[in-house]
Amino acid sequence: MSAHPRASVAACLEVSGAGPLAALVGLLLLSVLLGGIPPAQAAPLERIAGNVRYVERIALPPDATLTVELLDVSRADGRTERLARLALPTQGRQVPLAFELPFYARDMKPGHRYALRATLISGGGELLFSGTLALPATGKADLLLRAARDLTPPASLENTYWKLTEVAGQPVRALPGEREAHLLLLDGRASGSSGCNKLMGTYTRNGGALAVGPLASTRMACPPDMMAQESALLDAYTRTTGFRIEGDRLTLTGGDTVLARFAARYFK
Repeated sequence: MSAHPRASVAACLEVSGAGPLAALVGLLLLSVLLGGIPPAQAAPLERIAGNVRYVERIALPPDATLTVELLDVSRADGRTERLARLALPTQGRQVPLAFELPFYARDMKPGHRYALRATLISGGGELLFSGTLALPATGKADLLLRAARDLTPPASLENTYWKLTEVAGQPVRALPGEREAHLLLLDGRASGSSGCNKLMGTYTRNGGALAVGPLASTRMACPPDMMAQESALLDAYTRTTGFRIEGDRLTLTGGDTVLARFAARYFK
C-alpha cells in the first residue's frame, strides 16, 4: 500500500515566525513549492521531502492525520524549538506516506542540530505511531515510526539509577567484583561510584541547569586506568552546567560540550 506521491489533500502548515495557517493557506504555500505562484512572488522557502512508514501490519484508520515537524534540538536542557510543522489528513491512505515540509532556510543556524519528528494520530486524538530522525544533509528523509504502545517515556533525572557509559569521550571500564560507575540524584543529595570509589555529595537543579558537587569519595587505591577514569568523572561533574535526557539516556553537558553519558537502569 502506497501513498500518492504528493500530498494534495487539505493541509495545516506552520513555519517559524508565521504562526499556524488555515488549511487553505497551507495549500497556497504548498502550491508555491509546486510552481503555482511565480518565484518572484514566493517566500524564500526550502523543503524537506520524504516518507514515513512502520513495520506493523496494521491499517491506519481513515481519519488518521500525519504530522511532521522540523525541530531545533541543540539546547543542553533537552528542550526543542519547532521551526516548521505540517499536518496532513491521510484520508484512508496507508504507509508509506509521502510528505513535503516547507521551512525557512534563514531559521537554520550554523552549528545547531536539527531533527524531524513524525506522528500518526487518530481522529479521536490517540497517538498511534511516532518517530524521530536527525535531519539528513540530503534533504530527503525516510522515517520509520514505532507504535505508541512500544514507546518508553523519558526517564526522570532524579530518583533514577544512571549507569555511566562514557566519560570524556571514552567508554567506561569496570573492575571485576566492584560496583559499576553510576550516579543517583535525589532530594538534593548525589551519590554513586566512579567504578573505584564511592561518591557522595550534593547537587542543585534549576530547570535545565544542573550543578553536581561538591563531592567526597572513599580512598580505595585502584589500577591506574580506573584512577584516571575517576579523575575524568570528577572533572566532568565539576564542569557540568546542564543536561539532556533522550528516552533512557542522560547526557551531562558543560555549555556545548558533552562531558559524560549515562543509561537508566531499572531493578525489579
